[in-house]
Amino acid sequence: MQTRVLTAAGAAPTLAIAVNASGFQLAAAFAGWLGGRIVDGAGPRALYPAGAALTLAGLAVAFVLLRRDTTARYPSTVD
Repeated sequence: MQTRVLTAAGAAPTLAIAVNASGFQLAAAFAGWLGGRIVDGAGPRALYPAGAALTLAGLAVAFVLLRRDTTARYPSTVD
């Protein structure tokens, strides 16, 4: 991921890597907060379906972005 960020960064690679690392840290903090809220509200067994739902949502976003990236790189030449 760092390589992709550096490739897309252009004139500010240091800033791009800092923002990328900050995003990971924010995601880790959000995961801890969300896990705590789930355990407090529904109990520890609710973590499994919540984790599965977040994983599926992440996969869906990844596939959409992959398709968008592939379409942008290789546009259709069919008229």
